[in-house]
Amino acid sequence: MTDVIRRKIDRARPTQGEGAPGADRGWRLALARAARDAMGLDLEFRSLRIVRQSLAEILEVVPDRALLALLDGPQGGLGVIMLGAPVTAALIEKQTLGKVGTQTPVLRKASRIDAAMVAGVIDRALAGLDEALADEADLLWAGGFRYASYLEDARPLGLMLEDEPYRVLLAEVALGDAGREGRVILVLPAAGRGTSPALPAEASVDEAPHFSEALSAQVM
Repeated sequence: MTDVIRRKIDRARPTQGEGAPGADRGWRLALARAARDAMGLDLEFRSLRIVRQSLAEILEVVPDRALLALLDGPQGGLGVIMLGAPVTAALIEKQTLGKVGTQTPVLRKASRIDAAMVAGVIDRALAGLDEALADEADLLWAGGFRYASYLEDARPLGLMLEDEPYRVLLAEVALGDAGREGRVILVLPAAGRGTSPALPAEASVDEAPHFSEALSAQVM
């Protein structure tokens, strides 16, 4: 089967519903590619879970000395990304020293300068997530977010974020040849405020499965 035909079949499939692996797969790819393309840093996911949490529950999982960045989203929606101190340290080391050391440095509280240095990676990862979810139902709630500002600590989150359910992507990652491990937590409103992906004009919702099956039969 040629790549062109395979892409036509993939586009003809109905959009996946909520709970599909779109955001899981998309975030893994987007964050790893952002680290690689922005600074030549290898980033590997050790684990990733997507859960629903209340605002109160989110405030309890903030990593110690994490870098906190507020995210602007569609229709005034706000999210937040939290980089554990080992992750922030690895990103800063790569930019300032050219590599991630084998020894974990003394961890410190993230600063506004640190946030400015990693903002580009965050935005690149979020843009990559948009691209990965272009044909996925998860685009409705996970797409359209970008870096907005640095937060000195987690206390303002209780006032800045709406008291509503959130989808929380809890990741354990390893960075660099040394495998520096840390947490990356992406928090987005559970109620989707973005745009839903549309099926291509040549394949309506009713026609898509039949088109896919027929085309597959012709080329197998």
